[in-house]
Amino acid sequence: WFNLATEDWIFRDMDPCGHVLFLWRNSETVVIGRYQNPWVECRLHAMKTDGVKLARRQSGGGAVYHDDQNLNFTFMSGINDYSKQRNFEIILDALAGFGVQAVTSGRNDILVDGKKISGSAFKLTKDRAFHHGTLLVNADLGRLVNYLNPDAGKLDSKGIKSVKSRVANLREHSSKIEVESLSKSIAQSFFNTLGAGTE
Repeated sequence: WFNLATEDWIFRDMDPCGHVLFLWRNSETVVIGRYQNPWVECRLHAMKTDGVKLARRQSGGGAVYHDDQNLNFTFMSGINDYSKQRNFEIILDALAGFGVQAVTSGRNDILVDGKKISGSAFKLTKDRAFHHGTLLVNADLGRLVNYLNPDAGKLDSKGIKSVKSRVANLREHSSKIEVESLSKSIAQSFFNTLGAGTE
């Protein structure tokens, strides 16, 4: 809740002529899209039993499971200098530094060997935009399935259903990738791309 509130505060308060990269991670949490129905998307009883939090983000898209081995990124900029493609290229460049050859898909996902390692969602206002997403570093994929697979047909709702995808951790592709090392690589790629220096 703190991370999503911080993201929202930065987005509302930032200079729309600037660029912001916010890297963050959560303890065990299911984050649902702005228009989703948690009773359809989540196994709420299992989440309550296991102490998994539920949060709603400002963007659309599907439900995702976060733990501390899932790195989240948020790119923010003014609407006139917003580039989803540039943001993806920053992530792909950072992954290439570990020898991981990733590609984007038509669903705004990032894939490695055909498996999803990242999903994205977006928010645009009249003068600014953000693109945020997840990167599965070494997340507990078994728990992901426990909380994001509701019993089919239990509820009829107008909520947007999540797209189930085959997923994988980045650690399966490079033993050198840790949350901290990937964070540094993404930050460096961000600064390199925008021609800025680190502080």
